[in-house]
Amino acid sequence: MNSSCAFDRVAVVGTGGYGWHFLCALLATKRLHVRAVTSTTDTQTSLTNQSGLVKQKHTDKQKRIAKLRELGAEIVEYNDPTSEAFAAAFGDIHTVVSAVGLSGVTSQIAMIDGALAAGVRWFIPSEYGVAHYTSTWMPFPSPLAPKTDVDQYLRDHAMPRGLAHTVIYTGMALDYLDPASIGLKLASRSATLVGRGGTPVSFTPAHNVVQLVCDIVQRPHEMMNRTIRFASSTAKMRELIKVATNGEHGERVKIVCVDEAKAKFCELAKRQDPRAFQIYSRLLIEEGLGQINRMNEPLDNAMFPDIDAEPVRRTLERLMEHSEPNVQINPNPAHRTVSAKSVTDGLGRRFRDFNM
Repeated sequence: MNSSCAFDRVAVVGTGGYGWHFLCALLATKRLHVRAVTSTTDTQTSLTNQSGLVKQKHTDKQKRIAKLRELGAEIVEYNDPTSEAFAAAFGDIHTVVSAVGLSGVTSQIAMIDGALAAGVRWFIPSEYGVAHYTSTWMPFPSPLAPKTDVDQYLRDHAMPRGLAHTVIYTGMALDYLDPASIGLKLASRSATLVGRGGTPVSFTPAHNVVQLVCDIVQRPHEMMNRTIRFASSTAKMRELIKVATNGEHGERVKIVCVDEAKAKFCELAKRQDPRAFQIYSRLLIEEGLGQINRMNEPLDNAMFPDIDAEPVRRTLERLMEHSEPNVQINPNPAHRTVSAKSVTDGLGRRFRDFNM
């Protein structure tokens, strides 16, 4: 840890979702000063007009903040997502980890400007999914397009001014997102498949994502100014459907043709119906855009030997069993030199030939 002693002050933006888990994991190392940066209002509540739900979410957030204080986190709040507000929130911080949701991705431009003004050295944007690729059939920008803008801003604007960055792609996390969003209805053991379901998809469960980010944060000089691709396993949708439906087909699996799904997506997207994103996710998978190394980029799993990668089949079984993973946060991650070689079969033989 001597090489990272100058990066021992970490701020995580966001206290819900991944933000909560990142904060708890970083605090568990007992080696870092951890600051939780959160807005004074819960932005998620703006999605609903139900006052009772808004109140409940606000109460949940206050409970999270109280627990984080108890665990030893410093809490800093901001009113508006401006560069000035973020600059004030990032004072004396070395590393910023963004954990904003998809609706908050564009706010990361102001976050980066604030980090530059505050003298932050390293910025990790909120990715933890798949890269954005343009779909030729889509008549308007995809929901993931803002992620590309953030990545380009980091490379073209922030890096020349001394702010390092690390982009992390982990594929889909079925225990973080609702499996039904990609057509796996575990409660009824049924599924909806768009297309043929034969394209590879990258998966990493949420607890492996948390372990990965915690590991990366503790190894700054190896991880700066690079893209990390980590996948716990790779599988095809038709393989996962066999698990979700217990191998049964017929009435348990509804098949939707791609053209029909595209038309439905466009119809819902024009109305700004939130269901459009679910259809988009299924189309993204069928188009082959759910694989984080679809262009034969090397996976970086071999650089993280301390992470016991959970295959997606086990994730599905665990969700159906309503069981929790056994998560261990290593405060002393295995050190690898900056020249550590990424390998295309970094998944290991155990998961590389994942077929059912």
